[in-house]
Amino acid sequence: MTKSAIFSSVLFSVFLILPACGGDGEDQKKAADPETLTQKAVIKQGIGAFEEAVELLNRAVSTDPGYLPAHVQMGHVYQEWDRRKEAIRAYEQALVIDPKNRESRLGLAEVYAKMNRNDMAIKEYLIIVETRPDDLELHFKLALEYWYIQNLEGAAKYYNKVIALNPDHLQAHLNLASVYEKMKKWENAIEEIDIAQRIGRATNDEQAIAIAERKRGFIKGRMNLSKEDYNRKTQPPFD
Repeated sequence: MTKSAIFSSVLFSVFLILPACGGDGEDQKKAADPETLTQKAVIKQGIGAFEEAVELLNRAVSTDPGYLPAHVQMGHVYQEWDRRKEAIRAYEQALVIDPKNRESRLGLAEVYAKMNRNDMAIKEYLIIVETRPDDLELHFKLALEYWYIQNLEGAAKYYNKVIALNPDHLQAHLNLASVYEKMKKWENAIEEIDIAQRIGRATNDEQAIAIAERKRGFIKGRMNLSKEDYNRKTQPPFD
């Protein structure tokens, strides 16, 4: 074989190899891409491999510290893992990048709620509800948080918002009856019980009907008590 033929053969082989090398480089680059790493982390989280998911997300934010989805997903992983402090840090970092990110703020509120940091949960829910005024579930969560800290006006307000969005929301009516009972708004409480029973009959919900009836008996037993008797019945030491 002549020198010219050898050179041409070698050159041809190089051209064959170069595209393959280029492809491998592109694949490696894509594998290190924050979006790809975050997608892989979602899959790992789905099978309960939380440590591996966090490792992938740490690689994603190391590559691009401002990549919002990785920080949000980090919060989700830690939240599901019940690593609450880490979840809070991840969601807060996401909110530094985008203060309007509702997904992170909702996650943050839910973590605070699990930690019984009700005031903090309410603070976050209130920010979200400004942009989601028709979110029934969000109003219900707010009502519950207000109830937990015995802010009865707040609880009543948000249960009424739930009912305004869905007049047949059985649980909201039952819960609101308890709120009104605590506020000593007896007539309002009885009215909510009547509505709950009507909904229960319409939906053949025997359990709801029974709960409402028990509430009615409880409230009627309280509403005619004197202030002294009421305090004696509802505050320790009980009779």
